[in-house]
Amino acid sequence: MNYQRGILVFEPAQRLSIGYLFLTLGVLMAISGGTWDVTNHLLNKPETFFSPPHGVLYSGAGVAVFGAALVFSASRTARKTQWPAKLALFGVMLLLVAGPVDFWWHSLFGLDGLLSPPHAVLVSGMVISAIASMIGIIYAWPKAESRSLPRSLLVLGMLPVWLAAAGSLHMFSLPFSHTGFFNFNPQPQAGALVATLGFPLITAAVMITASSLTGRRFGVSSALAGAFVFIGMVTSIAPNEALWPTIPFYVSVMIPLVAVDAVLAHWKSRGAIFVAGAIAGISFFILYYPLITYTYNEILMPERPVWASLTAIIYFEMAQTVFPLVVAPAAAMGILGAVIGHRMAVRAELALLK
Repeated sequence: MNYQRGILVFEPAQRLSIGYLFLTLGVLMAISGGTWDVTNHLLNKPETFFSPPHGVLYSGAGVAVFGAALVFSASRTARKTQWPAKLALFGVMLLLVAGPVDFWWHSLFGLDGLLSPPHAVLVSGMVISAIASMIGIIYAWPKAESRSLPRSLLVLGMLPVWLAAAGSLHMFSLPFSHTGFFNFNPQPQAGALVATLGFPLITAAVMITASSLTGRRFGVSSALAGAFVFIGMVTSIAPNEALWPTIPFYVSVMIPLVAVDAVLAHWKSRGAIFVAGAIAGISFFILYYPLITYTYNEILMPERPVWASLTAIIYFEMAQTVFPLVVAPAAAMGILGAVIGHRMAVRAELALLK
């Protein structure tokens, strides 16, 4: 970074890092807007393309496009690995395509389901962009200054990856895709299976990856989990007044998630990864409240509608039946996710040393 004729000029490597930062922030905005949009659907608020959640979503897409353009231009002169930039460009192209396709879909069919083709394109773009941004941040970080990413940057980079992965699992597990024109709802047992196996896997993988990338120092995974919980509370619980009394319950999930961080930080053996993974996996039943209520209700009492005002009541009622059944598979998938996360972190660390 220097001044030329009184104008601040960034070096290519600095522009690359700034581009990935904008890309990450854009994807984070887009995912948050999408989750808010799902909540608005559940509250039966008037649905048009020009809704506030869509405004946040597509504003985020715009920020992501700007970041990807900056990344792509800077990567060609920064002498950095270019494939994350190309992957990011592909992801934001999907985000760009999703906008007009979604507008066209709303114009033809009105209310759209969660698993509609425009949403599938949109979520695919979010996932790809988030992953590309996280990988790009790792490659772009100046290795001469430090071998470790700053903790705040790591949390910011990992958060959209976690949110995007969770959003994709919700698409294939929630019964929100039956409209007057199409029925894309997943089969109830398949949806429950996706939730029971998928959520513990990604929860453990993301948390263990974040911890391992910082040498398993305490604080990073806790901060990442806290950010995830905060966004879930703001987008899925706060808009529904009936769920406000359950906010302390939802926030209590931080107890096992902080325990995951503590186990990894204070117990350096390989066994700690298994224990941390199991704890993270089991915590999914609270972490993905309230939306998983709809997933499991489709199996227990499919004839009973889950009204927004009754979500908490139904959740705590079914928890007595569902939770004992999902503990074992959730723990097993959490352990698998932890092993995957640890291996991904090792590969990322090797990339930082090159």
